[in-house]
Amino acid sequence: MGFSEGQIEVNWEPQAGQLPASATINKHLEAGRYDEAIPLLRTRLQLEPEHVECLYSLGMVYSDRMQLPEARELLSRAVQLDPGDANAQVALGIAALRDNDPDAAQGPLEKAVVLEPRNPFALRTLGQLLLMRDNLPAALTHLRAAATVAPEDPINLFTYAQGLLAIEGESHEAEADELFQRALRLAPTGELAEKIKHHQRRLAERVLRTNAQDQPRMDAVMYLSSALETYRELDPAGQKQLLLGEVAAVGQQGLALNNPDPKHHLKHYRGGSTVSGLQVACNLYVGVQLLLPGQDAGIDLAREYEMSRGMVGG
Repeated sequence: MGFSEGQIEVNWEPQAGQLPASATINKHLEAGRYDEAIPLLRTRLQLEPEHVECLYSLGMVYSDRMQLPEARELLSRAVQLDPGDANAQVALGIAALRDNDPDAAQGPLEKAVVLEPRNPFALRTLGQLLLMRDNLPAALTHLRAAATVAPEDPINLFTYAQGLLAIEGESHEAEADELFQRALRLAPTGELAEKIKHHQRRLAERVLRTNAQDQPRMDAVMYLSSALETYRELDPAGQKQLLLGEVAAVGQQGLALNNPDPKHHLKHYRGGSTVSGLQVACNLYVGVQLLLPGQDAGIDLAREYEMSRGMVGG
């Protein structure tokens, strides 16, 4: 440290046996220790205000912490200093999206795709943005490309499937269902998994209605009638076991409602039976109506349920 022309000069040199500052910062970032990384990044930027990597890293940290004005300012400086940094362009676009500013997000994301046409994060994020803006053809182009370069990205597979199902006048149910299944295998638990399962159920119901030409499904009516009779024959403990211990658990794994082949064994249904996905869904629907009224069963079988009640009485 010394004085020169009224300013303090600082020479930052690691002591022997210590990691350089950049290596220490990276270790904190990789471990998610943001509280330790932030002061080091700030100090580094005080010494080197145009250090692009530090601008990018601190901007990413602030973006993850939803300190979005600070994140956007730092990332904007990073791309101004190095317009060819595709990752910084993506990060700036994501920060703008998180800040509910899609107009500002689109430019950086498009630049990132031009810079690195096979960057999966750039492709996925731009595809998501274009999907939000109802530009389906362009969105699907980028989501499809992202699925090619990053086939094990469950978020992109899920988004790509949603895009396919949004196309009017075309049938992409089979392709979307395959994408949902792949995404669920890659992310079997957590918030994303629950979203995938929800959309799988809605897709299965959509196909169910399409196949029946929007008329009541008589096979579902028969399965619902059988389920009603089964629940009535069981004592309260058996009813709960059938609903919560069996059909709800099976339903969490995803049901192929339009495949008639039986493959799910239910111990409490008819004394023990192997049934199809639609039969499981019907048992689930009846159980929710009887034991958990008012809750969403995940599939709309209201018309068929009323018909089944009329058949079995009550």
